[in-house]
Amino acid sequence: MKSLSVVGYYARLAFELAAEEKRLERWRADLHRLAGLSEDSIALHCRELHRSGDDEFFGDISSGVVEFAYILEEHDRLPIRADIAREYEVLLDEYYGIRHAEVVTAMFLDQETRQLIERRLRETTGSRFVLDPVVDPSIIGGIVLKVGDRVIDRSVRARLQSLRLALLNTSDEEMEE
Repeated sequence: MKSLSVVGYYARLAFELAAEEKRLERWRADLHRLAGLSEDSIALHCRELHRSGDDEFFGDISSGVVEFAYILEEHDRLPIRADIAREYEVLLDEYYGIRHAEVVTAMFLDQETRQLIERRLRETTGSRFVLDPVVDPSIIGGIVLKVGDRVIDRSVRARLQSLRLALLNTSDEEMEE
């Protein structure tokens, strides 16, 4: 993934352009469609579009997003278009009052557990949340929750590390007692 500042810059630009057009949801869908197209094909067609004005390649993708694709191609940013689409979605959710929380678990979360976590977050904060699940077997068990810049680590790995540090900091005399 490219620098978040670059991705964030282009996602905010897309959001501003979409807001000007009053087509926030259309841009969400079209940015994801753009992310699904071949980078080489987009680059070729952006150059062709610039010369001919023909945008048939892009199908029903809105003209604003096609122009945005041209900006990305012109600044060599087509490789990060999927990251921009995801960041745009986060910005749009924030606009709607929905927050994102990354949930790291050792195994895939079932729907019931996801709903429980979402409900507890809503009860605790008063905000609606979208969970971004990440599976990381190295945490062994438990959960790591990341909301904004706050991290709550209730993983087995963290508990084992804490126990290890406590044992290393315990003197021999304390252990004999």
